[in-house]
Amino acid sequence: MNVLISGAAGGVGSATARRFAADGARVAVTDINADRLKEVADEIGGIALPADGTQREALSEVVRQAVADLGGLDTVIATQGAAVAGTASPKADDAWFRAFDVNLHGSYFLAGEVLPHLVERRGSLVLFASTAGLLSGPPGTVGYSAAKAGVIGLVRWLARDYGPRGVRVNGVCPGWVRTPLGEGAMSYLAEREGITVDEAYRLVAEHVPLRRVAEPEEIASVCAFLASSDASIITGQVLVADGGGAAVDPATTVFDAP
Repeated sequence: MNVLISGAAGGVGSATARRFAADGARVAVTDINADRLKEVADEIGGIALPADGTQREALSEVVRQAVADLGGLDTVIATQGAAVAGTASPKADDAWFRAFDVNLHGSYFLAGEVLPHLVERRGSLVLFASTAGLLSGPPGTVGYSAAKAGVIGLVRWLARDYGPRGVRVNGVCPGWVRTPLGEGAMSYLAEREGITVDEAYRLVAEHVPLRRVAEPEEIASVCAFLASSDASIITGQVLVADGGGAAVDPATTVFDAP
């Protein structure tokens, strides 16, 4: 299997690269963080293709090089994304547009570049949304929440349009994951509440049925499943990987056993 993973310098992206490499895939990775990307590629014996994931021209070159080096693409996993703080205030317009560039437009550009190659090999595409796109993100993340909701819509449309051509398109909606991105939010919460970062993780998972956040490797396993033949009939779906958090009505958590 030949795989391209975007956002591969991040916690989930690098874990996903390791998982596919461990499973025997030939892996190309891309991210704007060239130094960290090279470390990941060297670790797994993959191909590092640094690029700004918000620019179609840059992604077009990444895909061209990945196809040339690997000989084709069977699976593309777009883990790219970033939490961009902002509200609905006119003063936050720049944050709104940045959130869409990173979290939605980049996935759209990448999909447009890779789909012709996936059609050739009847491959699969996995795009990353978030439970913030299903429910709502924390206060101050309006652009992130809206963009991730857009990714879910993109997944469903692409699945419908490309299914007849043999391509499966699915999405992943993680909840909190123990990554550098998660650490940023937990550090803020920890400082506000006067607790440790580990205690902040426990606090946000207090009413999650599994009572914990995800590890990057668990989300990588979801990607491996969606790309595998075990998921051969699955397309147009958004798999929620959040320990059960999205199944809980917050208004009823007062009744949970301590």
